[in-house]
Amino acid sequence: MIHVLEQTHVYEYLGKENDPLYNEILSLQVNQSVDVQGIMITRTAFEMYEIESKAFHEGFTSSHSIYNRVSAILNTTLSIGKE
Repeated sequence: MIHVLEQTHVYEYLGKENDPLYNEILSLQVNQSVDVQGIMITRTAFEMYEIESKAFHEGFTSSHSIYNRVSAILNTTLSIGKE
């Protein structure tokens, strides 16, 4: 499991190539999954990516698009937790 609390916004400046989340997504092999704070990220047999949680199940065609979506979800979740 990847802990992302310490990476909020810093990778907007350092670049996603330095983000452990982005690198984890890139390292996924076909039919491999990783859990990131309750979001299951999977690379499918069709060279696509999926994210799944209790609230949603979405598909993506690129590592870049899934990274952006997961980052947005995590940033929203972390912002809500700070209030």
